[in-house]
Amino acid sequence: MKQKKKDLIKIAIKLFARKGIQATSVQDIVSEYGISKGSFYHYFSSKDELLVDIFQYYFDHILRLLKNAEQEDLRPRDKFKKQIIIQFDFFIKHRDFIMMVLREQNHSINEELRKFFEKNQYEIYKYCEKNILSIYGEDVKPYIFDTVLVYEGIRNAYMGITVFKGVNVDLDQLSEFILKQIDHVVRHFLEKKNPPITHVNIEDMFPRCKKKKEQLLPILMNMKRTLEQADLHTEKKKELIDVVQFLLNEVEQREEVKSYVFRGMLVHFKDISALKADVDRIVNILDIKLL
Repeated sequence: MKQKKKDLIKIAIKLFARKGIQATSVQDIVSEYGISKGSFYHYFSSKDELLVDIFQYYFDHILRLLKNAEQEDLRPRDKFKKQIIIQFDFFIKHRDFIMMVLREQNHSINEELRKFFEKNQYEIYKYCEKNILSIYGEDVKPYIFDTVLVYEGIRNAYMGITVFKGVNVDLDQLSEFILKQIDHVVRHFLEKKNPPITHVNIEDMFPRCKKKKEQLLPILMNMKRTLEQADLHTEKKKELIDVVQFLLNEVEQREEVKSYVFRGMLVHFKDISALKADVDRIVNILDIKLL
């Protein structure tokens, strides 16, 4: 992401928090930054697109924190505990912005944002599913959706009092408590041989997020646009655009996305900082590690 685009996002966040989303105009944002409206529309087609990018900016940030924790040399349970703490700490630190969004959600959350929230909720559910499977093993798979629901219910309840009500809690103690409740749920199913409460999986609940190719296409298109505008040597730029086009063709022409193809090809972008967020998103969608 270009620095000017980042600056516009940060200024918009500040103005939205101060005045509200509805009350802040594009003119307010460009006046604060000292640029023309034309420059704004070079980066965003509308205020709604800017708002989506702001949420993506926040989500990419927390995703990086979660991935950093995942790569640490810790037991699966300790990794999950650390990721729980990271989530609470992040949302508490950004409480003012979250509260402002909730106050205005009936007026300002359009269909594009609803799709964004659904997609990211799906990714958080999948993150949780992955952690639970790594701790308890494949035996818990038939009960995974029930277990994720219990985790989400407990987490959201405590998120409500810590973020929205400002209640101070010991996050280390809270994360350990949440994990112990998950232990009880898993024992309920595995030791007592109880049947699942639900007979669905996470993909069934998020049909719009089910197909990986539908998630990958806009990310790859954005990578291509970013490269076309990037200040790179002509030959290098052409090479990278050709790689993105190859991946686009792979996604468009195949019924199933081949993860190993992306794992090999994404290495071409490891030194391109402007593409890091997009590459991280693809890695998360496909659940792969870069070569």
